[in-house]
Amino acid sequence: MDKEKKAEWEGWIKRAISDYNSAKKLVDGDEKYLDTAVYHCQQAVEKILKSFFIYKDIQFEKVHSIVYLVSKCAKIEKSFEKWHEAAEILTPYATAFRYPGDYFEPEIEDVDEAIRYAKEIINFVISIYLKNKDYDGKLME
Repeated sequence: MDKEKKAEWEGWIKRAISDYNSAKKLVDGDEKYLDTAVYHCQQAVEKILKSFFIYKDIQFEKVHSIVYLVSKCAKIEKSFEKWHEAAEILTPYATAFRYPGDYFEPEIEDVDEAIRYAKEIINFVISIYLKNKDYDGKLME
């Protein structure tokens, strides 16, 4: 991987982790922002999946559907198939809570599930990079 591509790839990973950490902070403490937290979980997963396409040197569309992205990843690496259920849950969070009255507000259980899935999927993708000794980072705790 050339230097420029590696910087782009690592940028997507960094942004994914940043979105995940943002989601966690949004539900920490007394004042919770559940709608924004699930949005950041969806964004974290979208970005880590897009990092995989860059890693594999595969073009990807500007889409927000985790379902679509997981399906496309699974065509490259079959082990992504196990994330289809999580993808179904996370995909609506890209838009479901953007405007008042559009949809119901998420419950804390929804947020906990989204945070768990985001962490698991990020770690899953990072583990691929670590296995190939291509990434200097570590799994998230």
